[in-house]
Amino acid sequence: MDIKKLLKDKRILLLIITVTISIFLIAFKGLQFGIDLSGGTVIVLKSDRPMNNQEIQLTVNIIKQRLDANGLSNVVVYPRGNDEIVVIIPKSSDTDRIIKILKHQGVLIAKIDNVTVYTGKDIKNVYPPTKIPTKSGWAYGVQFELSLDAAKRFAEIAKGKAYHKVYIYFDGKLISAPVLSPELADGRPHPQQVITLGQYPPTKKEEDEATVLYTALKSGALPVKLNVEYTYVVSPEFGKEFLKGTFIALLLAFVAVGIIVGIRYRQIKIAIPILITCISEIIIILGFASLINWKLDIPSIAGIIAAVGTGVDNQIVITDEALKGRKIKASIKRAFFIIFASAATSIAAMLPLFVLGVGMLKGFAITTIAGVLIGIFITRPAFARIIEEMFKKF
Repeated sequence: MDIKKLLKDKRILLLIITVTISIFLIAFKGLQFGIDLSGGTVIVLKSDRPMNNQEIQLTVNIIKQRLDANGLSNVVVYPRGNDEIVVIIPKSSDTDRIIKILKHQGVLIAKIDNVTVYTGKDIKNVYPPTKIPTKSGWAYGVQFELSLDAAKRFAEIAKGKAYHKVYIYFDGKLISAPVLSPELADGRPHPQQVITLGQYPPTKKEEDEATVLYTALKSGALPVKLNVEYTYVVSPEFGKEFLKGTFIALLLAFVAVGIIVGIRYRQIKIAIPILITCISEIIIILGFASLINWKLDIPSIAGIIAAVGTGVDNQIVITDEALKGRKIKASIKRAFFIIFASAATSIAAMLPLFVLGVGMLKGFAITTIAGVLIGIFITRPAFARIIEEMFKKF
């Protein structure tokens, strides 16, 4: 086998370049792991009634917005059935505060003399909790901006009612009752409003209440009331043990594949490129995960193993066709017809999981699809070129 000639082949060069780039990505950019491997908290929320598909999607989106507003953009949120939402958050998060944010429906209503002047739906912009100047000093609360229509309605109802109280309810609970100032009762629209929750500096409770209020107003009210059904903590030690077990399992699998292929073909030189191709495939998939900042979880790793297993099957198909004694190029071409058909079937089966994002199975779908595509465009052609060189005499 002419090694120098192989190294000049574009298929082999593509494999080498892709593996090299992947190694650099893994070494310098690193790999990110999901909650089930790095540790965190799982929160299961239950709605007070069954939800339809539209309500489920809206609830998931609002929860993601609420968590994103608190700097948690990499959480996992997915529905389970028609009355449960599963939220998975990193181990470093303030779990108590997040639970308070999630279990509030977020319905805001403000009234003057028992007449509604605005609701949460009328709020155009909302700003993070801050200190607010008052005539008696500094207060702490949330500032927001009403839509023009809501500001006009507020002005009409409040006109001439200076020193009346504005009763503000959040999820049916009175959270503030400020006195209407003469400036706000002059009959003109005042879009800029504020909800004060205490004096400045705030207590921890007031900070949490302000965060909950700000988050709910920014994301909007949930279509249903959610209650925390249960929570549980995932230990990072479990992830370490799983990764260790996966590494050992892969090592044993490689040994088993090498032995079986060696016995089947009675040539160790065939087993070596199969194992090298498998290792290359794993490196490229991990490099791809690092490139797109995909968090590897248990289903993702299962997808990698499944993709590599499919790769071994494809390589055996290529080798069998090459050993049949017919023209090597025609044999490999026939093998790739089988491989492409198998790849198309695998991708078609994974697409629904990827598009719909059914819980953590999305990770399995992504790594499986990535593994199949990497295989048919990079590793299988390179392996076929090596086999072609090895058996070119046939």
